Amino acid sequence: MTKLPKYADLHVLPHVEDGQACERMAQLLKVAGYSTIGLTLPTGLFRERVSSLRQIFEKNSVHTVLRVDLAPTSRVELLRSLRQFRNAYDIIAVKCQNPRVATVASRDRRVDLVLFDTANRNVRFSHSLASLLHGALELNLVAALLGQTNSSAFASVARAISIAREHRAAIVLSSGARTPQMIRSPLQIAALGRTLGLLEKESLEGVTSTPSSIVTRNLEKRSPQYVEEGVKLVIPTPTRR
Repeated sequence: MTKLPKYADLHVLPHVEDGQACERMAQLLKVAGYSTIGLTLPTGLFRERVSSLRQIFEKNSVHTVLRVDLAPTSRVELLRSLRQFRNAYDIIAVKCQNPRVATVASRDRRVDLVLFDTANRNVRFSHSLASLLHGALELNLVAALLGQTNSSAFASVARAISIAREHRAAIVLSSGARTPQMIRSPLQIAALGRTLGLLEKESLEGVTSTPSSIVTRNLEKRSPQYVEEGVKLVIPTPTRR
């Protein structure tokens, strides 16, 4: 029997005050076939509220990992935010708003994902950034392209894909969904990736193995047994007498 791939959408941004919409998003994500999502929540939410939101998705058999989107305007702000939030979230993403932030975010190992606004012409994913990138380039295909009538957004994403492929940089394909209406199946998102220049294998990896490897790595790092890259603390099992 062929083993079905596990699909992930690492960028789901529900309206936290709309419980019905959250419930609907959770149901649609399950029907679409996702096993894991990156639940992106405001940083100021109380722990109890975060837990209740996660339960909405978990009860629909959708595993959640907590994600924060950082949008710093300077290097100093980015580094301060990384110190503050790295150990509090499973996934750290940086929305690059200017070239300096993009450079620091690309080379900092604490950053899992970098993303770029197609409407921001002040900074684009470039060859120099691709050569520095330790994390992955995230493309929010639904949020970036939904409703677009001009070719500039499509061209921007296609160019980013071309550069990432040339440098063999990791690519994560996400939705960036904020409403139930923005939910798309992983195969639909992968198909968009193929349209924009990815090979079939690459586009499927963008919604399966690449995001899953980020989640797995970070959950391992937050484990009490983790010491450093490649080193884990082994707790001996008590012997019975």
